[in-house]
Amino acid sequence: MRWKYLSKKRNIMQMFRYSKWDGSQEADFINPKHLMDQLSDFILKHGVDLDTILQQTDLDASSLEEEGYIKKVKGKFVLSPKGLKRMERKALLEIFTSMKKDNYGNHESNFKGHSTIIQEESKNYEFGDPLSNLDLNSTLKNSLRRTGLSIPIEMNREDFMVYESEAQPSCATILLLDMSGSMMRYGKFYKAKKVALALQGLVQTQFPNDRLYFIGFYSFARELKIKDLPYIMPRPIRLFDSCIYLEVKKEDMKEYKGRIPEHFTNIHAGLRLSRKILSKETCHNKQVMLITDGEPTAHYEGDTLCLIYPPNDRTTKETLREARKCKNEGIVINTFALIDDYYYFDLANFVGRLTNVNRGRAFYPRSEELGRYVLDDFVASRRKMLW
Repeated sequence: MRWKYLSKKRNIMQMFRYSKWDGSQEADFINPKHLMDQLSDFILKHGVDLDTILQQTDLDASSLEEEGYIKKVKGKFVLSPKGLKRMERKALLEIFTSMKKDNYGNHESNFKGHSTIIQEESKNYEFGDPLSNLDLNSTLKNSLRRTGLSIPIEMNREDFMVYESEAQPSCATILLLDMSGSMMRYGKFYKAKKVALALQGLVQTQFPNDRLYFIGFYSFARELKIKDLPYIMPRPIRLFDSCIYLEVKKEDMKEYKGRIPEHFTNIHAGLRLSRKILSKETCHNKQVMLITDGEPTAHYEGDTLCLIYPPNDRTTKETLREARKCKNEGIVINTFALIDDYYYFDLANFVGRLTNVNRGRAFYPRSEELGRYVLDDFVASRRKMLW
């Protein structure tokens, strides 16, 4: 008799092993959920797309496809929405187990409005009130009080009563993720991606009225889709000169595409794109959660991209100017400065200046603490109106 069981080896290339079972071995049969967790962790760490993994290994993914965790799109295997949601839930659970606080409610507010949270009081129905909040007992009492006890019961518009509902103020949040070259060290980017997935899971389950966006910044900045988040990686360092000063005009970027080093830290571009996205949101509460491990080393001056290393005050001034614009538009910036490499005063000085300009909050966690800091701050900020 031959049994198939999971190998204890961590190498994904040797995940399965066949042997004759003599009764002494531990038979651990394939569990699609466990296999999905192992596979997703490998993807998050290395940014390798799913189809490449399946082509280059002898991994049997049939159980994952049967469970709906992966699917084929145009002949290639990709993560399905179900698989992505499992990654989000797993990341969220891992962070919550490390947090002391474990009970989080929804938004708190003193305002009343249309919502699913019912208060004890009821009021006369007004045009636009949701009938799902109908106070049937009070409505019947009004009708009987007006017409007396008779069958059938006649109701008029003025008889209708609806429960008061508590307004849940929505918030638009942007997670601004550093993709510069230094984020590759010490697993910082791997842990930052897990935080992003966990935050997505938290918003979907606890704050469905909120909007959450992801932006990655390096020498440039771009919006990230949640389905692409597991695969993105920091930009590799390509220049090792002790002093670098490069300027690239907008009209030359197409010509030099692929040759422009992308491992610089352009917080200025990230904030500028954040402000552009949030300007389209109608809610009053807007915030940026900035995750970075260093000072800015890139910025724009008009349409000209400037890459400067070591960090220069010229870049800092442009970045702070953009942070001030965010404040003027009601956007709060909360900064999470990673200190895995070392805690150096220049980074603390920049984050301090950024916080003073924008009036947000600043945190200095190690990467393994990042999840607790981000989720705890997010939930705490949701318990009060930001402005």
